[in-house]
Amino acid sequence: MSRRPIRPWAHWTLRSRLVLLVGILATLALLGANAAGLVLLRGYLVQRVDQQLTGLARPFTDAPRATSGFPAGGATTGGPRNPGRFARLGPDQLVVHYRADGARDPERSSTPSAAAPDPGPLAEVAARARAGRPYTVAGDGDAWRLLAVPVGDGGEVVVLGASLAEAERTVDRLVVIDAAVTGSVLIVLGLLAAFVVRLGLSPLTRMERVVAGITGGDLARRLHDTDPHTEPGRLGAAVNLMLDRIGTEMTARAAADRRLRQFVADASHELRTPLTSIRGFAELYRRGGAPPGPALDEAMGRIEAEAARMGVLVEDLLLLARLDRHRAPVLRPVDVLEVAADTIRDAHARAPGRRVRLTTLTEDDETFEPPTVLGDEHRLRQVAANLVGNAMQHTGPGARVTVRIGRLPAAVAGPPPAPARGGVVVRSGPTPAPPAGGLAVLEVHDDGPGIPAEHATRVFERLYRADASRGRGDGGGSGLGLSIAASIVHAHGGWIELHSGPGAGTAFRVLLPVAGSPAEGDRPARPVRDAPPPTPSQL
Repeated sequence: MSRRPIRPWAHWTLRSRLVLLVGILATLALLGANAAGLVLLRGYLVQRVDQQLTGLARPFTDAPRATSGFPAGGATTGGPRNPGRFARLGPDQLVVHYRADGARDPERSSTPSAAAPDPGPLAEVAARARAGRPYTVAGDGDAWRLLAVPVGDGGEVVVLGASLAEAERTVDRLVVIDAAVTGSVLIVLGLLAAFVVRLGLSPLTRMERVVAGITGGDLARRLHDTDPHTEPGRLGAAVNLMLDRIGTEMTARAAADRRLRQFVADASHELRTPLTSIRGFAELYRRGGAPPGPALDEAMGRIEAEAARMGVLVEDLLLLARLDRHRAPVLRPVDVLEVAADTIRDAHARAPGRRVRLTTLTEDDETFEPPTVLGDEHRLRQVAANLVGNAMQHTGPGARVTVRIGRLPAAVAGPPPAPARGGVVVRSGPTPAPPAGGLAVLEVHDDGPGIPAEHATRVFERLYRADASRGRGDGGGSGLGLSIAASIVHAHGGWIELHSGPGAGTAFRVLLPVAGSPAEGDRPARPVRDAPPPTPSQL
């Protein structure tokens, strides 16, 4: 297996990469600008030399033909007058006159310097003259620009030349100046880029220190660079949001772990109590303390009662375990009025002397329309029976229990007022979005003493009892009933509200989406899950 080669810059910091990138781009830009400037300058200087050559050639091209192309009064056929004629020419200029036979006329030519180039034979020069454009030839060290022009009609040609030494020196001086300026500019740009990059990345450096502190265990630290107009600011805001969510999740997980440990401890205690009783009566029988007769019958009866108590507790625990699997209930239309009526009939059968009645929320039976919900009828009956049974169990024989049913509009999102001042309103869990079709209500109210606020906030917790000393054997419960009811209702997209206050009794209100509402028709039933601890509203 071939390993991927490691690039040398793979371990560089972002600051180093950015500064290097800025330096490279600035170098390329300056070199490109300098090169373009030098090319344009050299072209301009060569163009000026060409203009000078064109000016020198004008007397030859404009002169009368009789003078063989030389200016009047300046061209003679005899005498050594060449020095005077070309006295104005410098060592960096050249004039060569070709006769028609190809020979050079020394009287009509300037004295060439040692660095002047040889224009070449007449044939080549004549071809250049027909082109009529200046051209470059190499001299002794420097380049020259030459211009060949025809003189008259006899085939004579004059070659004019000028050295490019001065132009090349100008370009060379500019190269040195550009190199010095470019180097200085690159140094300044490098320092400025390092400062700007350091300043721009300073929020990331601060983020690094904060995150290091968070990693060390300081989960309360947050980033302060949260400007939404900058990339580091948006990153800081996103990191803060992530940290808030992580903190919330960790807090919720810690609370869930505490509840789980408490639940396991309470469940162990609840199971240990009947097991201890069973073992005690069995030990009594083994030692002969319960001979056949009434004593043995009582011992066996207690063993059977404790076994039944333990069986009910185990069944409740298994039910909660099944609910925690997040399985959606089977949804069928359920008549809330029928569920409430059957629950009251069962209550009268168990306690014929108790006052349990059924009514509507508005006390208007003539215009009442029984609400229908979508749900598991068996589980909803279990919820109603649990609430009515709790009301009968925790109030005196003379207390009145009232079951109310009805509808509420979807706009009812917040909890209604508590029954009395100083009371408390507790919800079994988070409130789902109310469906457009409204909410069905099943309320169980008793006129007992009410639930103290310190206990009301925990009634939906598993295995919680307001009076920890009471158990199933003496009329108490294991503390699982309300937790099971809340989980069932939450699985149906609803919630339970507890309203209790001193002297105003206690009311458990079940709110479920009405069947046929768009919210229920467009979505499946919510999965069952254990609701988080409720948050009370002290009124």
